[in-house]
Amino acid sequence: MKSTSRRFFSAAIFLLLIILCIYFFLHSSFFQVDTIKVTGNSTIPQQDIIDLAGIETGIKLFEANENLVSKAVELHPMVKEAQLVRHLPRTLEIKVTERVMWAVIPAINEFLIIDSEGVCINKSLQFPTPEIPVITVDPVPQQIIMGQAVEPQGVDFIRKIWDELSEQERAQISDFHFTSTSQELIIYTAEGTEIRFGKKERLDEKLSVISQVFKLEQEFLEAGQDALVYVDVRYKGQPVVKTTS
Repeated sequence: MKSTSRRFFSAAIFLLLIILCIYFFLHSSFFQVDTIKVTGNSTIPQQDIIDLAGIETGIKLFEANENLVSKAVELHPMVKEAQLVRHLPRTLEIKVTERVMWAVIPAINEFLIIDSEGVCINKSLQFPTPEIPVITVDPVPQQIIMGQAVEPQGVDFIRKIWDELSEQERAQISDFHFTSTSQELIIYTAEGTEIRFGKKERLDEKLSVISQVFKLEQEFLEAGQDALVYVDVRYKGQPVVKTTS
């Protein structure tokens, strides 16, 4: 019995020594960081990301907290996701995924540039480019700061529609108008037709009507007939169509 106890005690001491050796080795100068690199950034300066991360050369490789570094870097309005990666023996890499311009929301005296999640990544006094969706919001956003999400539910709704449209169909849309209180959407075509889209329900059914509206506009134009005023697809059944006549 005593022999078994001694063997157990010896094994425990040996295991403890191994753990201590590993601990001190991992925290030794062998793993002292001499390189910090940033990857995935194209618009954000590397040093800005390193400063946000709060790490510097000279620390031990395993002392940097992955979760804290990631969250700190993600505070930057242009950073969508950040990850800290260790490379043995002395390199830390900060991988970032930047937010990219997806749409523009007119605000008071400025344009809000947002990404696909509705996060404001920039502001401009001039309209940025005609090749991205234009989203007007009621009420008009006020006092939006960089990194703040602007009407994320509405943006998600519109993005789902936009993703299903062809390039040709996208070019025929003037803008999207989203009302916050009712959560309803109106799509304005380049010809001025209102597509009263309503809420998110029956999305596939409503999407099929959009291409039909464009065809109808073209047919009216070629025949010299009255123009469309609106097409209402908010309710089940046949869309309600109103023309200028």
